[in-house]
Amino acid sequence: MASKSKDVRMEQLRIFEKKLVLRLEQLAKKGISKEKALTDSLVKSLKSKIRETNVRIAAFEKFVKLAEELAKAKVQKLADLAAKKEEKSEPAQKVKQPESKPKKKEAAADKETKKQTAAKDETVPKEPKKQAAAEDEAAPKKSKKQPTEADEATPKKRTSKKKEE
Repeated sequence: MASKSKDVRMEQLRIFEKKLVLRLEQLAKKGISKEKALTDSLVKSLKSKIRETNVRIAAFEKFVKLAEELAKAKVQKLADLAAKKEEKSEPAQKVKQPESKPKKKEAAADKETKKQTAAKDETVPKEPKKQAAAEDEAAPKKSKKQPTEADEATPKKRTSKKKEE
């Protein structure tokens, strides 16, 4: 199972590079040129493992960088929100103190007008409800089907299990 730790990946990369260097030295001792050594299967395998490890390390670094950027953005956002709250609270406190008395008078006047409109609104919705209820009562209700004389004359079928006793 592959490791997700950057340190382990770095160690793997170091080991693969060391193995590659040793293999190239062995091939050079045998008298094989560098061009022919590059076609060696073990050399190709080691180079591919090195590339894969580099890709994994780069992906790991990308996620670390992204996490750092998100953390910085979060700190910045919190700082901005705190600054906005302070700006809003300071002017609001200064404005509310001198205007508190006139607002109370205006609020009392608003409450009275709301009460009057609420009283008018209460009577208006009740009338349509009464009309709708009257219409429901006036609508004819369907009755159950009355049995006819022919139905009564025919014998009823038995549904019991013991038909032949």
